[in-house]
Amino acid sequence: MWVQRTPEEEAQWRANAERGARTHGLVIGLLAWGFGVILLSAGWLVDFKTGLALQRSYGGTFWLRLLIFGVIGSPVIFIVRRVEGRKALRKSLARTICPKCDTAAEGNAGAACQCGGAFVPASTVRWVE
Repeated sequence: MWVQRTPEEEAQWRANAERGARTHGLVIGLLAWGFGVILLSAGWLVDFKTGLALQRSYGGTFWLRLLIFGVIGSPVIFIVRRVEGRKALRKSLARTICPKCDTAAEGNAGAACQCGGAFVPASTVRWVE
């Protein structure tokens, strides 16, 4: 059964959603940076026009290139973290639920459900056994 959240629970829900979004953004940023640095250090480039992966040799050893590309590519972590974190938070805030039939959706708060109920933001209700 869905019940209304108290204002304190709504604030806690929002804090948890923000923390989850930041964590999600950081994980995606680190993965993008890691894969990018390793591929560039190994000499692999992707040509998006033709869709081919090409190998190119750069000067120096793999470990030196890894260090250089790691330092140069580090801003990628922060940029991707910010973009993906905002996207995840927007998605969490847009999540809606119809308390009458338990149908979940996004971005349609106040809209009528097929069951005759109305969608409400997920931040305003919680499930109680």
